[in-house]
Amino acid sequence: MSKISRKLQGKIRRQAKNRCGYCLLPQNLNPTFLEIEHLQPVAGGGTETEENLWLACRECNSHKSAKIYGFDEKTGRRIRLYNPRRQNWNRHFKFSDDKTKIIGKTVCGRATVETLKLNSEILVCVRRLWVEFDLFPPKD
Repeated sequence: MSKISRKLQGKIRRQAKNRCGYCLLPQNLNPTFLEIEHLQPVAGGGTETEENLWLACRECNSHKSAKIYGFDEKTGRRIRLYNPRRQNWNRHFKFSDDKTKIIGKTVCGRATVETLKLNSEILVCVRRLWVEFDLFPPKD
């Protein structure tokens, strides 16, 4: 696997507004660097081109791993996971009223929330603090 150039990494960070494409965690609230993620894993034929790369936090990226499909419990269907480069976050997700949980609005959103464990107990607790200090969710 070739190394992704710093120039391309910077471009992807700007396109992603320097936040995770899945949970919207901004870099300034993350103690580790957000990672350049392969939307279609290299092991599954994905490339290291701009169109196949996006930004993800370590938590989301580790749960996604090489997966491109998840399971929607409501419909019992295997569903392709959300693609932050091609799909609109607000169409597939929303925040709970208290802004601590991410709710899937579509089959894709629900499968992604479950597969990436976007509402783990730890994440919900941390989001609660960020919300209290008006640091989360992102304003735009």
